[in-house]
Amino acid sequence: MQRSRRDLIPLLVFLLGFAASIAAAAVVSHAESARRAARFEVLADNAVSAIRARMLSQLTLLRATAGFFKASDDVRPDEFRNFVDRLRLSGYYAGVLGMGYAQYLPDRASVVAFEREVRAQEFPDFRVWPEGARRGYSAIRYLEPLDRRNRAAIGYDMLSEPTRRAAMTQALSSDEARVSGRVRLVQEIDPVKQPGFLIYLALFDGEGAARKLRGWVYSPLRAYDLFDATFAGSDLSQLTVEVFDIEAAEQRLLYRSGPVQRHASVQRVRRIETGGRTWIVRLTSTPRFDGAQSFQLEALVAGAGALISLLIAILMFQQRRAAARTEQEVELRTAELRDANTRLVSEGQARAEAEAQVRQMQKMEAIGQLTGGIAHDFNNMLAIILGNLDLAERRVAEPERACTAIGNAREGAIRAAQLTQRLLAFGRRQSLAPRVVDANALILGMAELMRRALGKEVRLETVLAEDLWRCFVDAVQLESAILNLAINARDAMPGGGAVTIATANLRRSSAAQTDAGQGSDFVSISVRDTGHGMSEDVAARAFEPFFTTKDVGRGTGLGLSQVYGFVSQSGGTLELTSAPDRGTTVVILLPRDRREETASPEPVAKNVRVPTARPDEAILLVEDEDQVRRMSAETLRELGYTVIEASGGEEALALLDRHPEVALLFTDLVMPGMNGRRLATLVRERRPELPVVYATGYAPEEMLEASAGDAGTPTLRKPFETADLARAMRQALDR
Repeated sequence: MQRSRRDLIPLLVFLLGFAASIAAAAVVSHAESARRAARFEVLADNAVSAIRARMLSQLTLLRATAGFFKASDDVRPDEFRNFVDRLRLSGYYAGVLGMGYAQYLPDRASVVAFEREVRAQEFPDFRVWPEGARRGYSAIRYLEPLDRRNRAAIGYDMLSEPTRRAAMTQALSSDEARVSGRVRLVQEIDPVKQPGFLIYLALFDGEGAARKLRGWVYSPLRAYDLFDATFAGSDLSQLTVEVFDIEAAEQRLLYRSGPVQRHASVQRVRRIETGGRTWIVRLTSTPRFDGAQSFQLEALVAGAGALISLLIAILMFQQRRAAARTEQEVELRTAELRDANTRLVSEGQARAEAEAQVRQMQKMEAIGQLTGGIAHDFNNMLAIILGNLDLAERRVAEPERACTAIGNAREGAIRAAQLTQRLLAFGRRQSLAPRVVDANALILGMAELMRRALGKEVRLETVLAEDLWRCFVDAVQLESAILNLAINARDAMPGGGAVTIATANLRRSSAAQTDAGQGSDFVSISVRDTGHGMSEDVAARAFEPFFTTKDVGRGTGLGLSQVYGFVSQSGGTLELTSAPDRGTTVVILLPRDRREETASPEPVAKNVRVPTARPDEAILLVEDEDQVRRMSAETLRELGYTVIEASGGEEALALLDRHPEVALLFTDLVMPGMNGRRLATLVRERRPELPVVYATGYAPEEMLEASAGDAGTPTLRKPFETADLARAMRQALDR
């Protein structure tokens, strides 16, 4: 029965490995989809930007032509021809059929006179067409270059066609260039025809109320030629670009760069306003873009993971079968072979113990990395909880039960923040504020607090060395570590006993410690109890997070792991000796510091009035988390400040240029792209006098050290309360 259960282990390994492979494939698929969507957004933005830039150049070209006409009361054909030749339309403006001028003719008599004038000057057979009675006429007088296509349009009355007339009327009333809807140009005289559109700009004689319509300068454009030239330098193999006039309907289509696949993976729709006209740009992924997924990465991950799991399961199965055969053979061997096998087993046990030690070290390091990595997001969420509850508590006048509930919620959030600090301490990711500390003075200063924490059943004894060396450490965290060890000692003595805290100067010459750069002089702080002690197995796991021998609800299992993380981060070591019924001794070894100044934990002010803003004080708030930014902004407004919000460094710099009234920069340290410290550097280059306050839930140690080096730049740690925020703002502004 036991053997059959062992035979199931390879199958279980395969199933677990396969499940992990599927999960990894799902993660890879999600990440790949996000990456592809972002890449398509870049392609779409480039295409839309190219259209905007091309239309801007067309409008500029038309304004230049209008300026040419305004500079002369009577433009001769050869002058206009020379002007257009210098523009080199065919070389620089593909798709533009030409630049033209249409004369406005108010009545039929004007038409007859105009026809007579043009026939005498240049075109003997010139006529205004189509014929018919209308309220006002226009006639194309100039259209250069005067090639075969454009010659077909000379004399055409564009006011006779509704779409052109609408654009010309809009250009007249707005005094701006206006783009027409989709039309078929009269220049389309070949069998293969394209959609087209025109751009108009009205010309007037005179100024003010006395001015009179002279005509229109305009430009006819073949849509496909224009947009093909626009995208000539772009790679459209991965997306299809469609341009529609006003709405995405086939009869409104101006341009389509290629066939549109029906089941594309990505499609985006953008709106462009150009010359008073709205264009709809629809961008669809092509088979080439979607084909980049043909080699399915998630399938590869799942398949490779399943294959590896299968190979491991097969190897385990074969190993177990081989082990079974070996067991059978061993039973048949002689006593000499049994002795040899015993020696091999002993060697295997020694190797297994060594491997177990390596795995233990790797596990502790991995857990440290994990706790550090999650702390930033966890603290951001706590900032949201604390800030919003703080605001709610301020606004609730009645009833008391609501205020009590809010207070309880705040207390829970604060406890969660303390749990995060413990996680950071274990993970060696907690930022410290080290200073030169006299451990004896620190222990004496907290003795009364420890006696109250230990209770009447436990006696506190201190054995403090004379002339104790100083150490360079975070005093508050050292207090917390000693108190943590003392409380653990108390819990190990439910019937009462004694806790002894001793200090000593310790000199070691261990080669391993010297190689590790720890030096040979240490300040030793030991906490010894007379409790029931620990077995070897329990002592080996004592520093693991969440491991506890206490009853459910009496401990988180983070106490010793927190001390371990803090001491390691401070450059020291933590040693534990224990035996059943002989008590436990935990020794903190901190490197000796030879500096002479000492420091003690600074008392935290209590019940201080929350400072508020002075009139017209504006704060530039930079935070990439939307909810945290909204909460912080609302809190600052409650304090009376004017708040200008930005979600990143680039946006913050742009807002700073537009808002000279900004009196302080309040920025998160850890942000994608430009981090808070880089932003502060750029802001100080523009406004050296502007005070800066940092905020962070978790930041890499080197970034915190760098920010601490900024003279006069405080750092608020998330989650922070309204009072902390108010004091930080006021102190920075009043400095």
